[in-house]
Amino acid sequence: MSCTRLLTIVYRNPESSGISLPATMKKLRYLSMCWCSISEIKMGRKCSLLSLVKVRIDFCKGLRELTFLMFAPNLRILDVDSVYELEDIINKEKACEVDNSGILPFPKLNKLRFAYLPKLKTIYWSSLPFPCLKRITIEACLNLKKLPLNSESGKHGENGLIITYMENEWIEGVEWEDESTKTRFLSSCEQVLTFILFSYLIFKDSDSFHL
Repeated sequence: MSCTRLLTIVYRNPESSGISLPATMKKLRYLSMCWCSISEIKMGRKCSLLSLVKVRIDFCKGLRELTFLMFAPNLRILDVDSVYELEDIINKEKACEVDNSGILPFPKLNKLRFAYLPKLKTIYWSSLPFPCLKRITIEACLNLKKLPLNSESGKHGENGLIITYMENEWIEGVEWEDESTKTRFLSSCEQVLTFILFSYLIFKDSDSFHL
């Protein structure tokens, strides 16, 4: 287990109490979960820092938060798609249950994508520096009203942080930290169109889907 670098979990049913990532998985760099029914992804009894670089979670039922990510300081890519019950990325109450020693999450994150998360409301409860973040992509997350950004967040300059989004309704409803934050990011936002019917139909008829 201490040598594991890649972990892919597909079709984990029925719904269980959750998946625990042992503290001994110190070399785990890539975590992918798809078509699973789980209530939680959590750390082992003894919390330590993970070496995760990329996390991708698709079409998982039951997940309401991803608080374990605060223990992944090397994370560079986070992609979460069609996790319909997800409410928080990092839940404040759960984060406060463990000794986080003042950890600020996502210090090395480059790319962040959230898609088709209808219940998502919170990424983090306050603004974060995101010193390496280049792109945020938001698709069909209409309840996500506030991003954890201030005017100093993300990469600056010619290759500074860009926010791409799908719906005008979402960008018009964003609650910015202040006017300087709104001025900085709103001018660099880009609208993208995504073909969603196929993925929606697959998820809707997931009982008949076969790998």
